[in-house]
Amino acid sequence: MYAQILRLGKKVIKHLLGMGGPDKRVKTLYEEKEYLEAYSQHTDLRVEADPKSAVGGKWEEIGQLQFEFLINKGLQSHHKILDIGCGTLRGGRHFIKYLNIGNYSGIDISPKAIAYAIQLVQQEGLSEKNPHLLVSEKKDLKFREFSGETFDYVLAQSVFTHLKPEHIKECFENIGHIMQENSAFYFTYVKGEEYKQTRLEGFCYPFSFFESLAEQHGFTLQDVSNGYNHPRGQLMVELMNKR
Repeated sequence: MYAQILRLGKKVIKHLLGMGGPDKRVKTLYEEKEYLEAYSQHTDLRVEADPKSAVGGKWEEIGQLQFEFLINKGLQSHHKILDIGCGTLRGGRHFIKYLNIGNYSGIDISPKAIAYAIQLVQQEGLSEKNPHLLVSEKKDLKFREFSGETFDYVLAQSVFTHLKPEHIKECFENIGHIMQENSAFYFTYVKGEEYKQTRLEGFCYPFSFFESLAEQHGFTLQDVSNGYNHPRGQLMVELMNKR
């Protein structure tokens, strides 16, 4: 009986926080706030309820999937990686363990997610790896937090799935500033025949949307989803500088 009550309680909490369907409180949040501010606060609420489910669940499966994918793409311990939208370190914890000291950077617009990430690093005995975990105070994708710094790999897992076109355009305009000649940027998206908002914080895009942006900013794109079996069907794209 106690277990049933506990499960019911969790369902109620998830519903109230918009994880099982947005309630009036969450809808009001998106109606009254600028989108990224609303999404940040919504994520904070979900982290408070369940840090692992807050970033999409399937904690072990998708965390390991991200890690193995980049290993297969040539990631080595001496490389530097930026994890955009690192959340509560579903994938980040694997990268931090593997990479040399100071080579992992993660950024997120949710202060609660970063606070949990810092706590997780301590709990898992990874503090000596000195990961750089930052809150995106301005909630943009101009990467001013990393001025003068470049990365070998940049990852945005389940980030563009929650961003509007103007946010993705901003990312394409600025991502080159933190990439070297041979750097690679990997991002996932949900494919649609056309751009569409599927829920309060969910969006799908045609591949042509990213192709157009890449052409404008001097990048090449390649769909590499064959090597990325995402359990919810997100597709993986590789972006690199034109050679």
